[in-house]
Amino acid sequence: MTVFSGLSEELTLAEAADLARLGEYAAAAELLQRAATDDVARLDLLARVHAQAGDLEQADAAWARVLELAPESEPALAGRRLIAKIRSGRLRKRPVGRRLAAAGAAVVVVAGVAVIVATLPWSSPEPAPTAAPLATTSPAVQAELDRLHASQSKAAEEEQSRQQKLTALASHLGGDGVQVTTGSAVTITFDEGLFGPNAISPSGDGRRALERWGAVLKGQDVRVTVIGHGVAVPGGPASDGSSTALARAASAARVLATASGLPLTTFAITSADQATPVHEGTDVAANRTVTLEVTPA
Repeated sequence: MTVFSGLSEELTLAEAADLARLGEYAAAAELLQRAATDDVARLDLLARVHAQAGDLEQADAAWARVLELAPESEPALAGRRLIAKIRSGRLRKRPVGRRLAAAGAAVVVVAGVAVIVATLPWSSPEPAPTAAPLATTSPAVQAELDRLHASQSKAAEEEQSRQQKLTALASHLGGDGVQVTTGSAVTITFDEGLFGPNAISPSGDGRRALERWGAVLKGQDVRVTVIGHGVAVPGGPASDGSSTALARAASAARVLATASGLPLTTFAITSADQATPVHEGTDVAANRTVTLEVTPA
């Protein structure tokens, strides 16, 4: 195992433990199950997550796999003994309230009755799942993990903020004759073609559609990429961009700048690949168009 893969593995364990602390057991289990590697720490943590989620069958299976790899693993032996007692009815059961579960107490649910998993080696006032994998982490590795956590948290906050801005922006960019989708940008797709065959200036209806939609940009602090589209013709190239598509993008940008009152420098232009039409099907006229990608400035 390389240093990088080792850090990645420890980071995965730490993230899964964080999810378990929050009670997001399904997400924690999914994260741990992505890697097909037989790692004892990963399998042990997976068993604990299943146990806390009340899935005794999966917990027992995970601990059984741990014992195949590490026959002397005390946590796995204890976990399987406990599950056997629960299944046989020999373990005393008593109700556990939400307060205990929220505090991180290890619980399992049997026949609708929650019982405290008090005899497991990792049962403690602190969330148990992280104890084993992180106990052996060196200070240098832990520092790197902390740095990665901080970096990921900041990136997640920035991404959340960006998505919120895109969602808010998308709510202002709708209108008749267009479809609005949100991904890395707000994408505007016109329902009808805006240009005639071989034309690089919009048709009358196309110009009106661009002017109508361009008005929604008034006062918006945005950047717009205008993507021109063309239709492959017999004997011509079937893929890559085209000068016609690029000219359509430039022509549409000028119309949008005038309609919105925004400077022409707000708009960037590019050509789409002819092999990826905007609208699937045989109506090629709808693909003589432009699409727009809008992002906050």
